[in-house]
Amino acid sequence: MSFSDSLDDRILTAHLCDLAERANRDCTGCYTRFLDERQIMIAEKTLLGRADCNVKLWGGYEEARRKICCVYPVWMEPDESLAPIVCVTYRYRCGDKLTHRDFLGAFMSCGIQRETVGDIVIGKDKAQAIVTQAVAPILRDITKVGRIGVKASEGDSFDMPLQQNFREISGTVSSLRIDSVAALGIRESREKTVRLLQQGRIEVNYSEITSPSVKLTEGDVFVVRGFGKYRLKKVTGLSKKGRLHILIEQYL
Repeated sequence: MSFSDSLDDRILTAHLCDLAERANRDCTGCYTRFLDERQIMIAEKTLLGRADCNVKLWGGYEEARRKICCVYPVWMEPDESLAPIVCVTYRYRCGDKLTHRDFLGAFMSCGIQRETVGDIVIGKDKAQAIVTQAVAPILRDITKVGRIGVKASEGDSFDMPLQQNFREISGTVSSLRIDSVAALGIRESREKTVRLLQQGRIEVNYSEITSPSVKLTEGDVFVVRGFGKYRLKKVTGLSKKGRLHILIEQYL
């Protein structure tokens, strides 16, 4: 899957290449702000094949969705402890209900940029946010999220239990073209799925596509705006009529 040559993509690619040059010139680590999942894929495509630098994508824990890109001189081993990010922990009463949106809204109301905040993971009486060191003192001073009082601390280890839930969708398709697979995932006709493609509402591996002929492979992620996020988990067999049995996972 190739990425569209958008202006934002070109700017990010140029910035990443500049970081690689600076890391070698200054003999030190260089870092981006937090990247989303699409930007992470661009960073991997841009830097992981280079022989003149070492790269670590790190978001505070291995399964993080949002990460910063740490670029080091070729002689320097990547060290996640050097990454300029920190975990801020918020504790509140067990009966209080807070969501990811509640915390993100509270953060944005402090006047910071989205790129300074990584993952926010919510528990029953605790939430943890991975943020850049620069904004940690600001977010540490938050005492209310919405109408709920919270107590913040900085520097704790990330220790939230992680569990991604899926709904499994199985069926048969004539091919692994995106229009066929997405139609099964969202339970709509191929005709409607093609219209969604033409409207720019479908992404594959975080890249917008408009052609229904794009073919997926196992592990590919696709997003249909208004319906959800999905992953082609597995091709499980072939029917007597030559159709492919597939298993799709919908992110919950």
